[in-house]
Amino acid sequence: MSPNGTIVSDAKNTWCPGCGNFAIQHAFRYVIEEFEKEGIPKERFVLVSGIGCHAKIADYFSLNSFYSLHGRTIPVATGIKMANPDLKVVCFAGDGDLYAEGLDHLIHAAKRNIDIT
Repeated sequence: MSPNGTIVSDAKNTWCPGCGNFAIQHAFRYVIEEFEKEGIPKERFVLVSGIGCHAKIADYFSLNSFYSLHGRTIPVATGIKMANPDLKVVCFAGDGDLYAEGLDHLIHAAKRNIDIT
């Protein structure tokens, strides 16, 4: 746990020094802390990640998470949200995950205005 009592796991971080994923991790930790201050428990969050370095972010938080197939983060997140609309579902995907194999899913999710992040 971090000094602020947030939900950072004990998993050894393997990102390269200076990687932009550290900034994303820090920002997301801040978001979770703010939601907890507003009374939304960490159990209401689900992280969906794909394949690759960026997807390891799910290992670095003690939150519910799901590793999806490459390019399929959005369909998995959509299914989770449909099954339980009260959850806050967040996708973490790299460029290959989202803009190559997953581009069609991104477009269709935008058209449907699905409440996922």
